[in-house]
Amino acid sequence: MKKKSVVLFVLLVFLFCLPVFAEEGKTASVKELFPQVGSEYLDLLFEGYSLSSSTIDGGVISHLAPFGSVAYKKAAEAEAEENSFSMIGTAFYAYPEKWQEMNYEEKRLAIVNILTAISTQKGIEYISRTAGNKPKTLFSESYLVSEPENKKSKIEDPVYTEVPGSISLFSYQKDNRFGGNFYSLDYTINGNEVFLRINNITAMKFMGVTCVKPEGLYLYMDVILCGEGLLVCSMATVYDQKPTVSLVFYTVDLESSFTRRLNALKDWFFASVENT
Repeated sequence: MKKKSVVLFVLLVFLFCLPVFAEEGKTASVKELFPQVGSEYLDLLFEGYSLSSSTIDGGVISHLAPFGSVAYKKAAEAEAEENSFSMIGTAFYAYPEKWQEMNYEEKRLAIVNILTAISTQKGIEYISRTAGNKPKTLFSESYLVSEPENKKSKIEDPVYTEVPGSISLFSYQKDNRFGGNFYSLDYTINGNEVFLRINNITAMKFMGVTCVKPEGLYLYMDVILCGEGLLVCSMATVYDQKPTVSLVFYTVDLESSFTRRLNALKDWFFASVENT
């Protein structure tokens, strides 16, 4: 089957499954969201493991996205893309005691306010391979701006009292690998699904060398309310770039860098849930 045919088939299946996610007040079980995988995968999720994969060397990633979700659609599209590579990670977090007392709308509102609290990402850590697989600070600066590419237009994190249908924001983040960059953040809230798309506005450089062109990185975080807890499916796609960038004395492993970033953002989200 040709790639375009595969994408069309997946999109048709996605549209068929969409009502499960769009219906207000309805939460599916984790098992219902993963009919395409065996029980061993579900057991790993419930045990606290993150499931990950990449499209490098023809790898498949869509099986690790909740069936019918926006993340599933994006993963299927990524598998059919050429001259790009993608990484995915899926994890489950059981509702903490306070969240068990929340109603459906309160949980959705809490997710939105966590995901838009960009300043709380300052100081989060990731496991650095170059530091001997030890924790290092990912973002030394992280805040929202009212104007893209203007660091002086810093604004406070929004606090919502009602769940919006969509949100568009801009952020500035300085990380220890690619320096300071501006990003656009677009949120879509539909039923039990809160979907975040992050896109780099500026070129991401290492030691002055462009590793990712402007708008070349699409990072997604899809949070889904389910019966047992929260499913988080994180994904990154880099366009028009090979997975590694060779410098004179060093090779930048973009797959590893963004996989670790996805893990750090997932951990940040779960820690925020616990502290809400």
